Amino acid sequence: MYIKRYNLCITKFKFLENKKYLLFTPKSLNIITPDINRLKFLQSYNNLPIDLKNENGIPTRLRRYANYNVDINNNYFDIQYTGKDTFKQNVPDSRRVKRTFELIENEYIYDKFIIDLIERCTTLTIFNSEKIPKSLNISLHQVRQICYPYIESHNSPEGIHQDGVDFIVSALVLNKKNITGGKSFIYNKNKRILHIKNLNQDEGIFQDDKDLWHYVTPISSINNYIGYRDILGIDISIIS
Repeated sequence: MYIKRYNLCITKFKFLENKKYLLFTPKSLNIITPDINRLKFLQSYNNLPIDLKNENGIPTRLRRYANYNVDINNNYFDIQYTGKDTFKQNVPDSRRVKRTFELIENEYIYDKFIIDLIERCTTLTIFNSEKIPKSLNISLHQVRQICYPYIESHNSPEGIHQDGVDFIVSALVLNKKNITGGKSFIYNKNKRILHIKNLNQDEGIFQDDKDLWHYVTPISSINNYIGYRDILGIDISIIS
């Protein structure tokens, strides 16, 4: 199935050109989601399967996955869900091993919010590439981090890193409750800090993944209750 959309945002978001990294909100990218749709999508985080456990077998990360191809033809983006459930990264650590994830629930594959976000990320990629790409592959990660009293949750256990693609949304925070931590760091190619930000709800970071590096601190619960952080992460690879 394809979605073909007229590319109005190319001129509308021209001010986003030449950004090595960008802090954004859905509103700043003109992504408007009705409250009822937003609430339904947020509730779907309760259905995520376990992705990562700590050394004691306690779940600290849940995840679903979706993969899309985007063909860029003049004034149109053709966005196709691939149905692919495997993911590996072009990196020197353990993330280079192919992993299999459960897929995002069917009703959200072509959800307007998801498609708008993919389209805006495509636009940002066009603006910040040396030449206009013809085709992209986009991996979307729906992730919930969970922390407990005295048990942290790590989303960057590999430390300061790159994801092995061209551009990323390291995190778009959609919801968080009863947590401290989760501070995002952006580094230059020499791993010197460029920016530090503790992302609030509806804040995200788009950045170059070829020259820049990133890291996020673990989250901890504030009191004797479970805490969580719901995010979307996006990996963008230029195919041609």
